[in-house]
Amino acid sequence: MSTITLSNKKRKNIDLTEDTFRALSVLASANGKNLKAYIESILNDEAKMLNEETIYREFLKDPESQEIVSSDEKATFEAWLGV
Repeated sequence: MSTITLSNKKRKNIDLTEDTFRALSVLASANGKNLKAYIESILNDEAKMLNEETIYREFLKDPESQEIVSSDEKATFEAWLGV
């Protein structure tokens, strides 16, 4: 999947089952939003509920996250994060 950056936003294509599409479309309409805006608001609300501790805890569950990275990999990752 390709990612396009638009003024500090990321664009992602997602695939929804027909049932999910239909259900979310109804919920979006009931909330006075189009489907895209409704899905974005759900995802933004979920992301706001996360705090750094929760993210770190989830990160540690992945064995791959325990691998030691080279200084080049670290620099690339930090540049990607913007830190």
